[in-house]
Amino acid sequence: MLDGLRIMSKNIFGRTLLAVFAALIVIGFGFFGIRDVFTNFRANQLATVGDAEISVAQFRNDYQSALQRAQRQAKRAITNDEARQMGLDRQVLSQLLTGAALDQDSKKLGLALSSAEIARLIKAEKMFAGPTGAFDQARMNEILRDNGYTEASYLREQREFALRQQIADAVTGALKAPEVLLAAVNSFTSETRKAEYFVLPAPDLAKAAAPTDEAVKAYYDLRKEGYRSPEFRKANVLMLSPADVAKTIQISDEAAKKVYDQTAAQRFIAPEKRTIAQLTFPSEADAAKARARIDAGESFDAVAADKNAGGVLADIGATTRAAMFDKGVADAAFGLSQPGVTRPIPGKFGVVLANVSQIEPGATKPFDEVKEQIKGELAQAQAKGDTQALHDKIEDLRASGKTLAQAAEALGLQTQTYLTDASGAGKGEAGQPGAPIPALAAAPELVKAIFASDVGVDNEAVTRKDGGFSWFEINAVETSRQLSLDDVRPLLVKAIQESEAQKALAAKANELARKIDSGESLATLAAANNAAVEQASGVKRSDAPGLAPAAVQQIFGTPVGGAGVALADRGGRIVFKVLDATTPPIDLKSPVLAGLVPQLDTSLADDLFSQYVSGLQTQLGVRVNQTALRAAGGQE
Repeated sequence: MLDGLRIMSKNIFGRTLLAVFAALIVIGFGFFGIRDVFTNFRANQLATVGDAEISVAQFRNDYQSALQRAQRQAKRAITNDEARQMGLDRQVLSQLLTGAALDQDSKKLGLALSSAEIARLIKAEKMFAGPTGAFDQARMNEILRDNGYTEASYLREQREFALRQQIADAVTGALKAPEVLLAAVNSFTSETRKAEYFVLPAPDLAKAAAPTDEAVKAYYDLRKEGYRSPEFRKANVLMLSPADVAKTIQISDEAAKKVYDQTAAQRFIAPEKRTIAQLTFPSEADAAKARARIDAGESFDAVAADKNAGGVLADIGATTRAAMFDKGVADAAFGLSQPGVTRPIPGKFGVVLANVSQIEPGATKPFDEVKEQIKGELAQAQAKGDTQALHDKIEDLRASGKTLAQAAEALGLQTQTYLTDASGAGKGEAGQPGAPIPALAAAPELVKAIFASDVGVDNEAVTRKDGGFSWFEINAVETSRQLSLDDVRPLLVKAIQESEAQKALAAKANELARKIDSGESLATLAAANNAAVEQASGVKRSDAPGLAPAAVQQIFGTPVGGAGVALADRGGRIVFKVLDATTPPIDLKSPVLAGLVPQLDTSLADDLFSQYVSGLQTQLGVRVNQTALRAAGGQE
C-alpha cells in the first residue's frame, strides 16, 4: 500500500487525489471524531465565562454531589435520565456559570476578605459547634471529610462565597417590595365580595331528543380517533400477602399470655399522669417570697392571682413526665409523693413553682384488654416466614409442571381471572376502560409485569410491596383496535345529547345575565325559572363556602353591579350579580401580609440579582461545549 502511495505521489494526478483524500479525512475527524477542532474547546473544557473556564471534572463533581443530594431527599435512586428531566444538569451548569461570572466581577471591583474574617465566619457556623456550643476543629474536620472537602478547598470556597455575597448585598441592598405591589397583593388576598345568584340545574338527558343517524355519523367521523379500544389482557393471578396468610394463623391464649408476661412491664403500662400548673418568676428571690406565702397558709391559686407577686401562670393540665418540656420541673413535680407545691426550681425560662393538684397513678393494662393485639402481632410475625414457605412450595409445584391454578389448588389457595388494561381498569361499555380493579389498582407492579409478558411465557413471581408475591399466567391478548360506529353508537348518542343540552343551557344562562345587566331583577328571573335566590357574603378568592372555584373566579372577574355566568356542580349553571366589593386598608401586621412581605422582598431581590448576573454574563461572554455537557451528565 505504501509503495502505491509513493507511485501516486510522483505525478500531478496522484498528488491531487491524495490531497483530496487527506482533506476528506480532516473534515471527517473534524465533524465526527474531533469536533473541538472547529469549536475551539479543549478536551477537558466544558464552558467559558469571559477569561474563566469550567472544566468537565468540575462540572461532573458538582453534578454528582447534586444528584446524591436529590437521591437522599427522594430516598431512592435517581437515574441520569430522570435527573435531566428535573433539569439538574442545567441547574448545576447555571450555578457554575454564575459563580465564575461573579468571581471575575469581584476581581474587577477589587473586593477582598482577610483570612481573619474568613476564619471568623467559619467559626460562627453552627454546624461546626461542639458539645459546649463553641467552635470545634475536630467536628469541622469530620464534616469536611464526610463531604469530600479538604480544609484548603473549603476555605477557598467560603472565600469565594463571601465575596459573591458582597456583590449580591450591594446589588439588592435593603430592597423592599414597593407600596403599589403591596396594595395589589392586599387587594388580591383581602378583597371580599358580595353576590346574589341562582342555579339553573343540569339538563335532564332523558328528555333530550335522539340525534339523527347523519348527526351521529358526522360526530363519529370528526372524533373517531378518540374511540379506540385499548389493549386488554386476560390473566390468571395468584396473590399471596402476609396479611392474608396471617388471617389463617391461629395463636393460642397460652402463647399470647407468655408474651404478655415477658413484655407487659415495657409495653402495656399506662404512665402516671399529674395535673400541673406552674408559676414562673424572673428571679429566685421572687420565687422564694411566693413559696413563703404558700408555707404561711395562702393557696397557690391566690398567689398566682396576685399580679404584684411577679409570677407568670401556665396551666399545663394532666400530663406525663415525658411530655413535659422542662426536665428539671418535670422531675420536681413528679417527685412529690402527694399533691402539693414544689420548692423553687431553676427552669429554662426562670425560677418555677409547680403545683400538683391531682395524681393519676400509672396502671398496667390487663391481659384480656391486649390479648387480641398480641395475637395479631404474633400472627403477622409468623406470616412472614409462612409466606416465604408457601412461595417456595408454589415454585416447586410449578417447576414440576403444574399450572398456576393446579399449584394453588394443591395448597388450598385460589387464583383469580382478570381482564385488564394497562392501567389496571376492567373492560367497560363499548370496549372502553371501565372501573379500576381494586386488586390490580393496589399492585401496579403486577399490571406492569402482565403487559411486559405474553401468552405462554413462564413468568417469574412479582414481589409485592407488602412482602408478599404475585404469580400470573396470560390467557389471551385483545389488541387495541379502532371501534366502529356501531360499537360506540350509545356513547355517541349520549355525547351528542350532552353537548347540545349544555350549549342550550349556556345560551339560556348568558341571555339571563344580559337581561340582568339591562336592568331586570335577578329575583324575578329566578322565580320565572323556578330557582331560589341565594346570597354569598364575604367571598374571598381563597375562601368561598358553597361556591365552586370557577364561580369564585367569575365573581372576581366581574365588575360591581355586573352579572355573569359560571359552571355549577353536576353540569348546571350559576347566574349571579355582584353587589359589592370591599378591600380593607393595608395592614402589614395581618397574618397574611406578614407572611407574604418577606417572600415578596426575597423574590424581588432574587429577580434583580438574576438580571445583574445575566447582564454580567452577556458582557463577559458565555460559551458552552454541548458535547462535553451531555457526556458529563451521562447523556452520551
